[in-house]
Amino acid sequence: MNIKQSRLAIAVILLPILYSLLRFLPPFFFFLFLSVIILRVQYEFYRLFFQERANGTVTFGLGLGFLLAISFFQKARLAGEAIIPINMVFFAVLMGVLMYILFSLRDIKSALVDSAVLCLGVMYISGFLSHLIFIRHIPAGQSLIVFLLLVIWGGDAGAYYIGKLIGKRKLYPRVSPNKTVEGSFGGLLGSFLGGSLAKLIFLSLFSWGELLLVSLLLGGFGQLGDLTESLLKRSAGVKDSSSLVAAHGGLFDKLDSIAFAAPVFYYYLFFVKGFGPIVGMV
Repeated sequence: MNIKQSRLAIAVILLPILYSLLRFLPPFFFFLFLSVIILRVQYEFYRLFFQERANGTVTFGLGLGFLLAISFFQKARLAGEAIIPINMVFFAVLMGVLMYILFSLRDIKSALVDSAVLCLGVMYISGFLSHLIFIRHIPAGQSLIVFLLLVIWGGDAGAYYIGKLIGKRKLYPRVSPNKTVEGSFGGLLGSFLGGSLAKLIFLSLFSWGELLLVSLLLGGFGQLGDLTESLLKRSAGVKDSSSLVAAHGGLFDKLDSIAFAAPVFYYYLFFVKGFGPIVGMV
């Protein structure tokens, strides 16, 4: 099976599984599934920088990421009236990272970078992806998550195939040498086609004009997420975050776009469409 076939096979396998999880099981099971995904992506992110050292630091970061995901689920489950506000959890995460680095100090020269990487893994990976928990708990949340995945994965496929077919002008060679301007436009087209498929089959929430806007918005932020992940990998001197997913590298390589798009989508739904019940972050 070549790379193109592998990409299509993975999408064909994953989408029905995710849809069944969202459609037929209570939100708690989606939270558990997403928590496992978050911990795996966090692990891959930390291994970019810590590699084989600082196993205790990685474990501590994973624990903080899980704590943050729990706080998102608690707030969503209780319709916004969380016992422990999310901004308090953010404060506890930052304080915990600094205290951990202080008392587990190995090399004082690496303390600043280790603290930044540890904290970024929690806020960036767990914080961004946990917005999917919020989306799951709003009206039509199951369908909206599938819509988001179709938009992002459609954009990923469009960028890959159009870039391979006609891509000539480099998009951002210092960060990702293989990405092209043509591929970027192909990705936006693929995002719109993915969103259109969702509208035609199961989601009538958006008009065609709004669908175009939302697809381009999410597709654009998805591409920014992909570029950001490429920047972090290049900074760490690696090509793929792992070899867990064939033809995609690790889960971090596959979910970088969704991590950027999920918060944007949630806040669009909240501020523009008026979906709740989550109110703010407190």
